[in-house]
Amino acid sequence: MEDSQENNNLAGKEKKLDILGFIMVIIPLISSIMIWYWFLYLDYFKRMGTYLIVVLVLTILLTTIVATIDSHRLGMKIEIFKKKKIYGGKFLTFFVFLILWLYAYPSFLLRRKNFGSRNLFIPLIISILIFFGSIFYVSYVSEMKKAEEIYFNRKIHTKR
Repeated sequence: MEDSQENNNLAGKEKKLDILGFIMVIIPLISSIMIWYWFLYLDYFKRMGTYLIVVLVLTILLTTIVATIDSHRLGMKIEIFKKKKIYGGKFLTFFVFLILWLYAYPSFLLRRKNFGSRNLFIPLIISILIFFGSIFYVSYVSEMKKAEEIYFNRKIHTKR
């Protein structure tokens, strides 16, 4: 009797495992790790701005794709016209997430609890703050490094 209850508890825990939600929170953290890896080990500052923009765009695109898949799985729909109950499809959901990412993505993870999934708003906010903090810090330091190189080059040329 106790074994069957333990098996039911394990099965319930396995059902509550939210892989897509975990992926949506982890993608910005993985992007932060990539930014720091490029910054610390590649030491290639001349095109760091381009790398940061590419990582930002890829992060937004990947999170938008995963959020669109998860919203379809949960049965969330975008209302176009309330009186006639007209709803948008997957492509509209994708473009709403893509265009309004800074608002739509966190609000989607907050509203997931209304559709039987976990609320991942707080972990996502921490993840996004780390991601944007990494982008701004690495961008700032790379610009300072460029300015420092320019200063030393001018100083060397003025001594001659």
